[in-house]
Amino acid sequence: MHHIITTIFLSALITILTLNPLYSQSDSDPLYLKVDYFKTQPDQITDYLHVEQELWKPIHQARVDNGIILGWSLYSVFVGEPDVPYNYVAVNVFDDFEKIDYYRLSDLVLDVYPDKDLNDFFDQTRSSREVVRTEIWQVNGVIQDGEHALPIGNYITKNFFDARGGSGEHVAMELDFWGGIHEVRVDRDILNSWAMYTLYYPEGDVRHYTYSTVDYYEKLEHLTIGAGMELARIAHPEMSDEELSDYFNRTGASRSLFKTEIWKLEDSVGYE
Repeated sequence: MHHIITTIFLSALITILTLNPLYSQSDSDPLYLKVDYFKTQPDQITDYLHVEQELWKPIHQARVDNGIILGWSLYSVFVGEPDVPYNYVAVNVFDDFEKIDYYRLSDLVLDVYPDKDLNDFFDQTRSSREVVRTEIWQVNGVIQDGEHALPIGNYITKNFFDARGGSGEHVAMELDFWGGIHEVRVDRDILNSWAMYTLYYPEGDVRHYTYSTVDYYEKLEHLTIGAGMELARIAHPEMSDEELSDYFNRTGASRSLFKTEIWKLEDSVGYE
């Protein structure tokens, strides 16, 4: 199976990746995610999904067609923390940071719906859900096969990590050591794809996490298949079990896990 391994380096870490990428990007053309976390009440869900899938999806397609975004996806939170403050998440993928702030949005709404009143349209959107928060992430690396332009799956595990106070090796551990293991998982159709993202904004001590890895699955049952020593031996046959155990320990020392959530894909454009 042919894999596309995309790597976008942070400037201080440009020499870390040793996965022999087939396709790579430099600091001059990074990819960004704008992630919006939404809360909608149980009696609003039908209206909210209508707004997202019937009204906004054609607009997102127009944004893709006009080169404003590369893709849009909508997830519901399938498993989250107790009292999770959001239940839906929208992800927009950009290759131009300048376009993140609703670039040409009103024009595109009128192009798609020339007879709609803009104020009424945006009021309908606002009344369907609450925006809990917005984050911007930068893509560090992607491992996937060649079937999709961007990583996507019917279910994802979103792992939120904090590398502050760690050993400083988290990028090397994720992209170098674990990247090989994730390649094996993609080869065996356990994963559709995998990616690493660094939280770009917000900055400061308000953050509970600094980076994230995402496992993209086609089937929910694949979440039960572990990624331990057996796959590590296949990914790194040159290493002894003692060396592999040391890498597992170094991974743990490089960061702490804040939380893991399971998100379910509800809809998307631009991922064909």
